[in-house]
Amino acid sequence: MTLLDDGPASVSPKQAASMLDADARVNIWEGSVSSGKTIASLLAWLHWVATDAPREGRLAMIGRTKDTLYRNVLSVMLDLLPAGDGSITYTRGANTAVIFGREVDVLGASDATAETRIRGLTLAGAYVDEATLLPGDGFWSQLMNRLRVPGARCFATTNPDGPMHWFKVQVIDRAQELGYRTWHFTLDDNPGLTAEYRQQIARENVGLWYQRNILGLWVLADGVIWDMWDEDRHVAPPPTREDGSMVVDGCALAIDYGTAGVFAAELLAATRNRLHVVAEWRWDAKAERRQLTDAEYSQRLRLWLLDQAALCPAAHPDALEFVFVDPSATSFIAQLHRDRWQRVRLADNDVADGIRETAMLLGAGLLQVAPSCTGLRREIPGYVWDPKAAQHGEDRPVKANDHSCDALRYGVRGTRRWWRHWLTDTLPAAA
Repeated sequence: MTLLDDGPASVSPKQAASMLDADARVNIWEGSVSSGKTIASLLAWLHWVATDAPREGRLAMIGRTKDTLYRNVLSVMLDLLPAGDGSITYTRGANTAVIFGREVDVLGASDATAETRIRGLTLAGAYVDEATLLPGDGFWSQLMNRLRVPGARCFATTNPDGPMHWFKVQVIDRAQELGYRTWHFTLDDNPGLTAEYRQQIARENVGLWYQRNILGLWVLADGVIWDMWDEDRHVAPPPTREDGSMVVDGCALAIDYGTAGVFAAELLAATRNRLHVVAEWRWDAKAERRQLTDAEYSQRLRLWLLDQAALCPAAHPDALEFVFVDPSATSFIAQLHRDRWQRVRLADNDVADGIRETAMLLGAGLLQVAPSCTGLRREIPGYVWDPKAAQHGEDRPVKANDHSCDALRYGVRGTRRWWRHWLTDTLPAAA
């Protein structure tokens, strides 16, 4: 009996076919989220390592970071075998795992320097999680060069990106020419999904992300980024008591730093089941004909927050749960520390994830903006994808009139622990 025979009790015909036919030099599972790609690819990889992998050369598992590789793949892989089986051992954060007696390198590949981590390796096999998130075609080319043991294979998964992405153009579109195998997956190819889960993730993924994540299409990022924005639906004051004070569970401040341009700060608050942008502070140096120093920004923000605290005590500068600051604003961050601001954090500037998560909240009706936040309300309809970047396979906003929008995505991304459960509490786990 093989590992494939011992796999999950119920697999779809697409999953079964891909597992049995993954005998090419490169095998790629691509398509919508939660479509069963990971389980099928992992079972194929594990079966190959256990039975057919060349004994010479090293094996590697590669993800954007070791942490994401653990969450997306290694933890799933460990769950595929009975507890205490011992066939697979891995300690989170370690550089190697052991799979069926073979030592496997666990590698993160988040930037251009990642190419140096595989130089010099002689690989018998590699598993790649989310291939479109690799640092570029140079890394992929180097990986292919490293797979030089006779019989070496690569197993890779990815969700769709833009149609001009290098992985689509140079790998998937050329698969037949190169002798690679590819399988396109949709939600229908995962028998473990409930109807409720399908409906929920379809509601959460809107616009561009519905086409990519639900339909599994390689489509261009074009036009308005948050095209689900509707002033009638998304502009509303936060809940208040009879005395006018806000009913919120906590506040965070998100800052996009600017000196010669616009400095934008958005005050976010959480209620029981919704995220609110309750107020904003902006300084446009060009319009004001004056640049402020870091010390002046710090002082003015503190005074502004003290005013907000009159109606929302959680907005007091000493009561904020987080202060997320543009990570490039090193001098301003140092000033905040000198001024004894508490809980200052570098904002997560992953543009794609911040935009997607904000879209998800807007699409689900879980994010509202106060009428007084006029800067943010002006910017959102003009927050658009850069068409030149899209033609090079990149999803990137046009860098103009985007300061409040950037601050918003900093705040949304940073407060995930507040709102994530609003979306997932009732959802089953799905690989």
